[in-house]
Amino acid sequence: MINDKPTLFLKRLVVKKHNNDIAYDEEFHNGVNIIRGKNSSGKSTIANFIFYVLGGDYNNWTTEALKCREVIAEVKINGAVVTIKRNIAEGGLQPMSIFWNSYEESKKDSFNWQTYPYKQTANQISFTNVLFRALSFPEVKGINDTNITMHQILRLLYVDQDTPTQSLFRYERFDLPLTREAISEILLGVYDDTLYNQRLRYKLAIKDVEEKRREFENLNKVFGQTGNASTIEGVQKEIESAKKELLTVENSIIDLRTQIILKTTKRTELNSEKIQSELTQLKNRIRLLQTHINQYNFEISDSNQFVSTLEKRITELNNSLLTRQILGELSLTHCPQCLDVLDSQIEGHCPLCKQPLTEEEEKANAKRLLQEMELQVKESKSLLEEKQRRLLDYSGELPEITEKARSLQKQLDLSIENNQTTRDERIDNLLITKGGIDKKIEYLTQQIKAVEMIELLKKEIAQLTLIIESLRLEISQKEELQKNNFFRALTKIKEVTLYILKNDLDRQDEFRTGKKVDVNFLKDTYSLDDGNNFSASSKIYFKNAILFAIFFASLDLDFFRYPRFILCDNMEDKGMEKARTQNFQNLITSMSDSKSVEHQIIFTTSEISDELNDTSYCVGPYYNRDNRTLAV
Repeated sequence: MINDKPTLFLKRLVVKKHNNDIAYDEEFHNGVNIIRGKNSSGKSTIANFIFYVLGGDYNNWTTEALKCREVIAEVKINGAVVTIKRNIAEGGLQPMSIFWNSYEESKKDSFNWQTYPYKQTANQISFTNVLFRALSFPEVKGINDTNITMHQILRLLYVDQDTPTQSLFRYERFDLPLTREAISEILLGVYDDTLYNQRLRYKLAIKDVEEKRREFENLNKVFGQTGNASTIEGVQKEIESAKKELLTVENSIIDLRTQIILKTTKRTELNSEKIQSELTQLKNRIRLLQTHINQYNFEISDSNQFVSTLEKRITELNNSLLTRQILGELSLTHCPQCLDVLDSQIEGHCPLCKQPLTEEEEKANAKRLLQEMELQVKESKSLLEEKQRRLLDYSGELPEITEKARSLQKQLDLSIENNQTTRDERIDNLLITKGGIDKKIEYLTQQIKAVEMIELLKKEIAQLTLIIESLRLEISQKEELQKNNFFRALTKIKEVTLYILKNDLDRQDEFRTGKKVDVNFLKDTYSLDDGNNFSASSKIYFKNAILFAIFFASLDLDFFRYPRFILCDNMEDKGMEKARTQNFQNLITSMSDSKSVEHQIIFTTSEISDELNDTSYCVGPYYNRDNRTLAV
C-alpha cells in the first residue's frame, strides 16, 4: 500500500433526530476549530458525538442526545473524502455505515452505503479494518491476540472531562498495560507491522523446525533398527528386486500347472470374481483420484493466475496513486483514441466524459477498490491453500493404490489363465512365497512415502534454518530502528511539553524551572523532574501539555502514525482559571498557525479567549441554555 502520512480530518458533522430533522449541522476546517458556549449548553455532547462517529465506543448519552437517531460525519482520510454514520443507542459496540464520497453525494445515493460491525467476525471485517486500511495503518494485535480497534486509537486523540488527571489515555474500566503500549507504539510510528509478522514467523519457524527435527530423528531411528534402506533409490532397488523374484515365482507356478491336468471348480471362479470386484473398485478409485488431481491442478493454476492478476492490479493502482501524488495531475490534451485536441476543458471535470471529478473523490474510489481487491486476494489465497492441501492428499494416495491394482491384476491374470483347485505341495509353497513377496512389495511401496517424508524433512529443516537466520538478522535490524524512532519520538514530545509548560502563566514554579519530562505509556503515568505533586488545575495543564505535545510532535516527525487530529473537551476542567485557560488557547492556536503541515485541532471552551472569539477559528454560534448545540 501507499506509505501515506496518516491524516484524519472532520469536515462536517450532522446529527439527525428520530423524525429525520436536523439537530446539528456544522462544517469544520483545518487548523484550530473552537466550539464555544456557556456551561451545560451541549458542547461536551458534540465532542462525544465526534469521538463516537469516528469509531469510539460510547453509550453514556445525555437525555438530549438520546432524542437523536444518528450522527453523520464527512471526514477526509489520507486525502480521500468519506462519509461515516452511526446510530445513537444506549447499548455499546454499535456498527458503522460507510459511504465512499461526500455527505451531499450520500444523500443522493442510498444504495452504496456499506455497514460494518464493531468487531471482526469470521465472515465479515469490522469498520476498524476499513478505517485502518484507509489510514494506511497496520492491523495491530494487542494482548491475548485481540485486535487494536479504532476506539483504542481514539483514546489518545480525545482529551475528555471524565478521565482522571493522572491518566493520559481516556479512561477505560478494563485497561490493560500492553494494550496502552500497543496504542502508543502505533501512533508514535514505532510499531512495525512487518516486524510483528517477522517475529511471529520467527517463533513459528523455530517451533516448526524443532517438530520436524524430532519427526526426522524418529523416522531415521525406525529405519535404522529395521535395516531397511533409508533412501528412495535404495527402496526402489529393493522393490525391483522383489518384482524380479515375484516374476520368477509366477513363472514357476505356470510351468508346474502346465504339467498337470486342470480341473475348474466353482471355487476358482468365485476367487476370480472376488479379485475382479476388488480390482474394479481400485481402478474406479484411481480414475477418481486422477480426475481430482487434474481438476485441482487446473484450479490451482487458475487461482494462482487470478491472485497474481489481483496483486498486479493492486500494485498498479498504488503506483498510479503514488505517481499522481508525486507528479500532480497531468491533464489530457489529446483524445487517446483519435488523437484530436480536446477542446473546452472544464476545470474540475473529466476532459473526456465531462463528468465532475475531484481529487478527493478519486482517492476515495481508489481506496475502496484497494480494499475490495485486498479482501479478494486474502480470500483467494485461503481457498488456494485448501486446494493445495487436497491435491497433496490425492497425489500421496495414488501411488499406493496403483501398486495394489497392479498386484491384483497379475493375480487375476493368473487366476483366469490357470484356474484350478488341485495343487501339489510345490505349487502351494510357491503360492505362499508369492503372497509373501506381494506383501513385501506392498510394504516397500508404503515405505517409499515414508522415505520421501524423510527426504522432504531434510530439505524443510535446511530451508527453515536459513529462514530463521535471515529473520533473526532482519528482526535485529528493525528493532534497532524501532528503538531509535521511539527515542526520537519521546525526545520531541518532551521538548514540546517543556515549551508549553514554560509558556504557562506564573502559577506553578516547577513549570518554569522544569528540565526533565518522563512519559510512560505502559503505566499510563507522566512526571516533571520525577514529580507530579501539583495542584489539580496544574495537573490538568500538565496533562494537556503532554497530549498536545504528542500531537505537535506528529507534525514535525514524518514516521508518526498519529493522524494529525486532536479533540479536547477539558480546557476548563478542575478549576482552571479564565486567564490561564485563555493563555493556553492562544498558545495552542499560535503553535498551530506556525505549522505548514496539514492538521486539525478541535476544542470546546466556556471561557474563549477574546483574541479568538468571533473569528474564523470558531465553529457555530456562541451557545447558551437558550441556544443549545442540539436543536431538540
